[in-house]
Amino acid sequence: MLVNMMDWQVAGPNGSETVHIIELFGDRYDFTPSEKDVLRLHALFGFQDEEIITIMRISTPILENLLTCMMGKTRTHSIRELQALFIRYLLQKLPT
Repeated sequence: MLVNMMDWQVAGPNGSETVHIIELFGDRYDFTPSEKDVLRLHALFGFQDEEIITIMRISTPILENLLTCMMGKTRTHSIRELQALFIRYLLQKLPT
């Protein structure tokens, strides 16, 4: 079961175990904290690049660099492909 507490989490079968799915995914691909924040804002909250730049108080080149690094680490070619990879990872982590 998914639980939204400003950060999507996967709840275990008894509801007491929650795992921060972004952290797990980010750790799997060796994301930096900033890269995890970008993924969270893009994939979970649907923010556009301009909004992420404002929220994170970074420049456009820094965001582009973060996205390029994330796509390189995951061997994806677009943010859409990265989001699809994250969704597949999320679906694998859901309790059956």
